[in-house]
Amino acid sequence: MNINHKNKTEDSVQKKKNPIDVALKHLANRDRTCQEIKKHLKEKEFSTDEIEETVGYLLEMNYLNDELYIKNYIEYAVSKGKGSAKIKGELWNKGVDKQLIDEVVSSSDTLAAKNERERAYSEALKIVQNVEIKDLATDCDDDFNRKAQKFKELQRIKAKVARRLESRGYSRTVIFDIIDNIFNS
Repeated sequence: MNINHKNKTEDSVQKKKNPIDVALKHLANRDRTCQEIKKHLKEKEFSTDEIEETVGYLLEMNYLNDELYIKNYIEYAVSKGKGSAKIKGELWNKGVDKQLIDEVVSSSDTLAAKNERERAYSEALKIVQNVEIKDLATDCDDDFNRKAQKFKELQRIKAKVARRLESRGYSRTVIFDIIDNIFNS
C-alpha cells in the first residue's frame, strides 16, 4: 500500500511542468503578446512569481516582443482589409499596452492616412463591383415609382458599403469620403 502511495506522489511531482516549457509550447504555433502568455500560464495554475520569471526570461531571450508583435500584426491585419481603428482595438484586446500601440501605429507607413483610404476604397469596390451604379441613377423619363425603387436600391448599397467599412475599422470620415467618391462620380 505504501508503495502505491509513493508512486502517486512521484507521478504528481513529475507531472508538474516547467512554466518555460509550457510557454514555449504555447509560442510554438504563433507569436503571442506578453499578456497572452501570462494569461495562459495563469490558466495552467502557475504562481505569479513563476509567471513573472518566465515572461522575464522570454523577453530576455527575445521570444516575446510586443513591439515586433504589433508590427507583424499590422501587416497581417492590413492584408485582411482591416482599418486602423479595428487593428488598434484587436491589439488592445490581446493585452498590448495602449501607449505602445499608439507609438507603433503612428510610426507605421502601412497605416498612413493615404493607404487607409486606398484600402477602404478597394474594400468598397469589392461590394459594388457587381452593381451597375449608372443603372441606379434616376432618369427623367422614368415614372416616380421606378425612381423611388432605384433610389431605395442605391441607399441599400451605400448602407451595405458603410456597414462593411465600419466593421473593418475604418473611420466615419474615410467611409463618407469613399461613398461620396464611388457614388457621386
